[in-house]
Amino acid sequence: MINSWRKVLSKTDIGEGGTHDKYLYIPKKILVNGEKQSPFFGSDKNPTEFYNRQPGRPGKENWVFVDHIDKITGDVYKARFEYARVSKQTRLYRLAECYNARKPKAGDVIVVEKIESDGEVNFIVDIERNGLSINVLSPAEIEKSLKLKKIIKKKPETNIFLNKINPSLDKYASGKSRKSTDIIKRVQIYKIIFTINNKTFVYVGQDSLCRGVNYYFGSSILTGFCELVYGRQIFKKEILFTLENIVKKKVDKKEWDCIYEARRECKKKGWHNINREVQI
Repeated sequence: MINSWRKVLSKTDIGEGGTHDKYLYIPKKILVNGEKQSPFFGSDKNPTEFYNRQPGRPGKENWVFVDHIDKITGDVYKARFEYARVSKQTRLYRLAECYNARKPKAGDVIVVEKIESDGEVNFIVDIERNGLSINVLSPAEIEKSLKLKKIIKKKPETNIFLNKINPSLDKYASGKSRKSTDIIKRVQIYKIIFTINNKTFVYVGQDSLCRGVNYYFGSSILTGFCELVYGRQIFKKEILFTLENIVKKKVDKKEWDCIYEARRECKKKGWHNINREVQI
């Protein structure tokens, strides 16, 4: 079971409560079916255990930061993890960009998952409504929204040769670091088509983070390189299937059924399938 915690968002959490700072406090209890219970699910029972560190204290010299990766966009939010002595709350600051991409409302649920893969620990943040991820604005829509608000978004520091900020998370999402017997809560099988120099390429993959059509274009080195050089606008992504509560082995079979279908399409149209051609 993946360790996680969740909280129903209040007006204060999303910056509509009239407070000076926009912050998210981690509750000690939440209501589930009318009963109070811990917000933590899995083996971790409190913020210190979940984040593998003590929260910081007020004052720059005491600050502690924890990277949170946006489940859909892949953006990294350097959230300040802090214990407020007066209110006795454990809080996270600087998640505004996560809200800007989704436009959450009071009553939506923020979910933070702790995913361990290839010896690395990643904290994945998402916002849900009625049990599903809120639709995330496309990159162009986010930029337009920020310009209207006159907010300057800092460009992330990326490796110019490999646009693989987090390969361990990619392996987790694509199923490469999972066991065949694992039960996957929700996963998308997708197909990507892109054309370079009059040659059309097709790639089929699986994504257990379910990032939709505007984000994530596969774990292939080739698609990663093409995104870096030509931009994500060259990709046309289609979600073929969304599967729920399914064994990993069955997901793999469905993925390969789709790969074989893509190869038949490529042979018919003179395109090129790149599955298992250049992979990591």
